[in-house]
Amino acid sequence: MAGALVVLFVGVWFARSLLGGGAAEREPVRGDGRPPRGTVTASASVSPEPAGPPVLVGKGLREAQEVAAGAGYSVVSHDASDQDARQWDADEWTVCFQTSAGRRDGGRPALDLGVVRVGAPCPAVDGGKLPWPRMPAVTGMTFARAGEALGPIAFRKVEPESAYSDVELPGVADPWKVCFQDPEPGRTVEDPQYATVYLKLAPPGAPCPERAYATLGPAPKP
Repeated sequence: MAGALVVLFVGVWFARSLLGGGAAEREPVRGDGRPPRGTVTASASVSPEPAGPPVLVGKGLREAQEVAAGAGYSVVSHDASDQDARQWDADEWTVCFQTSAGRRDGGRPALDLGVVRVGAPCPAVDGGKLPWPRMPAVTGMTFARAGEALGPIAFRKVEPESAYSDVELPGVADPWKVCFQDPEPGRTVEDPQYATVYLKLAPPGAPCPERAYATLGPAPKP
């Protein structure tokens, strides 16, 4: 009896194999190796990573923000000096330093920019003091030579004046000698792009007076 049951089971299994009874468990494949029509395939959509951070040092803050955004980066900024000022107007700031700030805005890479006000020098290190220039000594120089010495500081204006109250300054005072200067030598000059230097001059061949606005000629007789 048991032998008859075994024969019956084998026969049923063989018949199912011939009729394709296991087809439901196998994934159908087309002759070209692709899934049949109507088959749904899932694929992950991954946003491409930025190729690398753009170089923003030396740019104005607003331009840096636009360049960074176009390259796929967010931007935060801070005062690169020891003043800790806020950047209310991006047009008034220049980038001195840039570092990675991790990821923000839902995983977007960010850059942290250390900035100074337009016209200010960058500190030696982020968060350091601004290395404002010092006023050089130009007394004793001709007005032309003094102008050359002051050129690198980029003052807004260098204003010549006569050191004598009774001597009029000519239209071109290049050969005149500097007797007095303001600012004084060695003084720190902050924001020189907004500052004016005043130089009091004596004519060629004339000595400098002991004080500004003295008279060169003899006092008139009463």
